[in-house]
Amino acid sequence: MMNNFIGMSGVINAIAGVSLLIYWYAFAIFMPYGQLTTTIALLVKNRNWTWINALGVFGALMGLLGQAGIYVVQSEFANTYAMLGFYIASAGTTLLIGTMLWETILWPILEKEDEALLSFTGPVYQSKVVLPFFIIAGLIYSLGYVMVGVGIIQTGVLPSLAGIFLAVGAPSFGLGPMFGRFQVYVRSLGVTLMSIGLIWLGLVMV
Repeated sequence: MMNNFIGMSGVINAIAGVSLLIYWYAFAIFMPYGQLTTTIALLVKNRNWTWINALGVFGALMGLLGQAGIYVVQSEFANTYAMLGFYIASAGTTLLIGTMLWETILWPILEKEDEALLSFTGPVYQSKVVLPFFIIAGLIYSLGYVMVGVGIIQTGVLPSLAGIFLAVGAPSFGLGPMFGRFQVYVRSLGVTLMSIGLIWLGLVMV
């Protein structure tokens, strides 16, 4: 039964990695990122916004579900640090899914009401509640995956390079919004590394 769980978790992690890659690079194909300057509304009003972000939510959810398998396959050799990494990464991914759902569902409503709301100098990005929540979620997510990546390296059960990809990729993706109009470059690097890491781990676990 445990082998089945680990194998299924491997499939889920591989799906997560592929989904996140498609999600993020669909932005490069369908979204006018080259025109992004002072407001995210330019992207939100694009007809592809909802399905692309929904795919991102799905990928993040798969990553959350697959996280348990990564820990279980190493559990015999894992220390307290690795266990804490699992819990923190799970909590951070849950919070990140919340922010992605916000972007997917609520931002189109805000854009229709008044696109100035989504300006980088507007009330959403300058909010004393919303932006700090995004940052805190990104920090928890990033810290968790850094710990997961280091735990993978320490235990030596799964490929260490895949752990490095998670440890570097997750912070780049999770904290990308802090870079404003440059976030696409930072997050692209992060998603690429993290997705490769998840796919790699998934294939090893299957």
